[in-house]
Amino acid sequence: MKRGRVSVVFLLVAAVLATAGVWVARTSVREGTAPRPYHDAQVEAANLMMRCTAAIREYRLSLGIPIDRDLDPNETGLIGGEFTEITTTAGNLEAKRTATNPAFAALMVKFFKEAGLEPGDVVAVGASGSFPSLILATLSAARVLGLRPITIYSIGASTYGATLPNLTFVDMLARLNEEGLIPYKLAAVSLGGDKDAGEGTLFGEGKRVMEEIAARAGVPLIREDTVSGSVRRRLEVYRKLAAGEPIRCFVNIGGATPNYGNTLTSLDFPNGLVVHPPVMSQAPDRGLIFEFAAAGVPVINLLDVRGLALKNGLPIDPVPLPPIGTGRVYETTGYSRVVALVALVASCAAIWAGTAAWKP
Repeated sequence: MKRGRVSVVFLLVAAVLATAGVWVARTSVREGTAPRPYHDAQVEAANLMMRCTAAIREYRLSLGIPIDRDLDPNETGLIGGEFTEITTTAGNLEAKRTATNPAFAALMVKFFKEAGLEPGDVVAVGASGSFPSLILATLSAARVLGLRPITIYSIGASTYGATLPNLTFVDMLARLNEEGLIPYKLAAVSLGGDKDAGEGTLFGEGKRVMEEIAARAGVPLIREDTVSGSVRRRLEVYRKLAAGEPIRCFVNIGGATPNYGNTLTSLDFPNGLVVHPPVMSQAPDRGLIFEFAAAGVPVINLLDVRGLALKNGLPIDPVPLPPIGTGRVYETTGYSRVVALVALVASCAAIWAGTAAWKP
């Protein structure tokens, strides 16, 4: 056998032709868009999230809690106060409003489908109070797809999240249960905040208020001395309620330490659906995103809302919210096979010409 030889010049030409072909195919020559195969499920999930939002808005008003249109111009009722007894960290108002778009439920359908989930599959959900809208999106998608979510909720929330002590996601979900919109219950709660122990709130009575909310939830309270202990306890809850069924996916919503981890490596964990993470941590407080990823379980990481929106064609901080069923998250785009074929043939021709022209 002889080793082939190709002129460097012709290799460079072939590389340029291939790169140009890919660029042209992706940016200028499209065969059009079409609904995703699960488009109907996406629309159904978005509509369910919209109905849930409306129910929460009415419940909020019935409690005498007004909606500040300066903070919540779409009047979703999902935007909480800036600083309350259970505010734990600073949050981004634009991100909180962006996440109220029901299209995020459609995005969760997309992620669940891409993760290969089927009806009846168990999904572990770890959520803080920072993004109640994303918990709604996740549970709406789960109901439409017939999944079994097991949700552990951390009460502490960043600014503008579920920061109202008498309207946390504990209360929102109870209301949605009553109205028959969402059938799922919380599996357990924790206080959240520093070390998941209710520390670090802005007001001295914050921890006591969180404890009262936890008691109101009527589910087990996870309260361990260490982050690694909180992680282990959560795994025990998930496995017990999975009742022998494998956990097919883990969803992290917000930045609760037991879910997201307490290591610098957590900052490098990708956003969105992650099947093969590019980073891994071995630290004892590495968080559930790494625990499940290390076990080969797909992880959906919902934290960088702006990045999620931009990557998936969702508008940033839209007023009004866009119509359901429209936008790139509901569509798939076909690219020109002709352009790709021409680029491939041209690249191969350049390599063949380089082989013929090569001289030792």
